[in-house]
Amino acid sequence: MKNRSRLTIAENLLLLERGQDELLLTNTIDHRPLYIKTGREYIKAFLKAVRELGSYDGIVKAYPQEASLLNVLLNYGIVVPLGTEKQSKPFEKASGESASGKKMNMSLYLLLSQSCNMSCVYCLDGARTYQTEKRLKMSKGIAFRSIERCLDDLNDGGRLEVIFFGGEPLLNWPLAKEVITHCENCLREKHKGKKRQYHFTSNLSFLPNDLIEWAKKYNISFLCDIDGPPAIHDQCRPFRNGVGTYEATAQSIQQMRAAGLKIDLRATITSLNQDYLPETTAQHKAIGGNSSAFVPVTPVNSDESILPERMLPSPEKIIKGMTDVYRSKLWKAGELFPFNQYASKLRAGSATVVGCGAAHGNVPAVNANGDVYPCIYLVGIKRFYLGNIMDASYPKRDLLAQLYDELQVDHLEDCRQCAWRYLCSGSCPLGRLTVSNNPLATAQVKTYCRKIRCDFTKSVLELLLWEKADETASTCNEDPAQISKCV
Repeated sequence: MKNRSRLTIAENLLLLERGQDELLLTNTIDHRPLYIKTGREYIKAFLKAVRELGSYDGIVKAYPQEASLLNVLLNYGIVVPLGTEKQSKPFEKASGESASGKKMNMSLYLLLSQSCNMSCVYCLDGARTYQTEKRLKMSKGIAFRSIERCLDDLNDGGRLEVIFFGGEPLLNWPLAKEVITHCENCLREKHKGKKRQYHFTSNLSFLPNDLIEWAKKYNISFLCDIDGPPAIHDQCRPFRNGVGTYEATAQSIQQMRAAGLKIDLRATITSLNQDYLPETTAQHKAIGGNSSAFVPVTPVNSDESILPERMLPSPEKIIKGMTDVYRSKLWKAGELFPFNQYASKLRAGSATVVGCGAAHGNVPAVNANGDVYPCIYLVGIKRFYLGNIMDASYPKRDLLAQLYDELQVDHLEDCRQCAWRYLCSGSCPLGRLTVSNNPLATAQVKTYCRKIRCDFTKSVLELLLWEKADETASTCNEDPAQISKCV
């Protein structure tokens, strides 16, 4: 450090306060949280002085006893050399591309069946875009071609997750078996070294006779919704004839668990179950789930129709309920979504500028006709059409570039000045893409999307950050000059 260096406060400094004297500081580009157990006002005053004095020499002269404190703040990127804060934008790693330009990870959603045996109150499948009345099923040719094109796009050592999706994918179970057989017997040698993983997102209201056998042989993973205790679940997720589904789904889960399979469970949060989130996660554990996920309901389906406002949960109740769920410690840190997702961002070098892989073409959804869309929520919406998997129209890279540009947090008016933006990455972009300019969306719906995107995400991140601080609290020295011990 040259004595004459000009200094300033990091542009992307996140400063959190708790209790009467605690402080948490982190530069959200190079994320290394710094916890101050006591001395909050002193540190805040010192940071203000750093900004005003603006030079290493001047700061040390004014605070000769705090040279070590200044060096710690420099080391943690909280104080930075003037000019570098503008150059420290995060390198976008979410694309998962190797030096060759090929991808390291892809999740391919195959809509094996575009119909379902259930009638969930919040179904994302629009009748028009999913053509549900036609009960479409994917053909072997489209499924095989989808796999092959994704494997071609993968770099050596890359991983392809094949997600059997719907509708209800088990309504086309024979095709799933053909896909797995094709991958294992015909494509393994050609794409040697590229990893394949098979996954079902299913309501598990019925089990094909040989499903467990295949799942064990090929290590198939499963995600299934259980939206609460039986009565609430049945209200949210009935069969098409109105009969509840809890008993059938629970029986399948227990049968699969008895066979040694693992099933991740999810609850879609609506006004119907918003008051029962701790009970719901306990239900997930009791029924034999491998993990528990909570996802606030999306207020728009693929037809861009808006869910009735009475179905929208209160963001404030979600925040309180999920805080209670997290603090219950019923699940380990890596077993509770979205906490496990955001925990991975709380480390150096993890900053990203878009909220998901859709803008990179990393999560393509292929419908029964072979048409490809960037995300399962965008299936059938013409302006997001990426081409057909069977011809050269896919992928429309100009559309992906446009999506990336639109969703980049430094380009979003409500994000670009926010210190949280490189931790949340703008959160799920669906609301921006299908609600913000939707003439059917009321002010209440738009406010709900904003609060879920911002307030809920911040509450999750703040819980994680303070828990990390609490882990170090017992070793912290209360002297602000010894702040380096509080990391």
